[in-house]
Amino acid sequence: MGKSEIENRYAWQFRGGRGIDNCVPQDWLPIVEELCQTIDRIIPLADRPGFYWLDIKEKRGGLSVDYVVPTAMNDAIEAMVDAAITQVACMTERGASSA
Repeated sequence: MGKSEIENRYAWQFRGGRGIDNCVPQDWLPIVEELCQTIDRIIPLADRPGFYWLDIKEKRGGLSVDYVVPTAMNDAIEAMVDAAITQVACMTERGASSA
């Protein structure tokens, strides 16, 4: 799934920010899509107006994610974002070590 497909599928998550930056490598997109899918599953419809991505980009060789979230869900969302960042870091490290 490409950047625009992810943004369109989860449009409610991208209504307030810049979307997925063009610098995000294609091989990271499945991780970004999985993160969006998980967010879609856990945030109830009533709470969705309080969540959106500000920015999803590559920064210093890693995934950088900024978002707005309802306070009550901050810890859960932060844990998911941290897991996605760790997945990308592991993928990047494996790629560097096999080069």
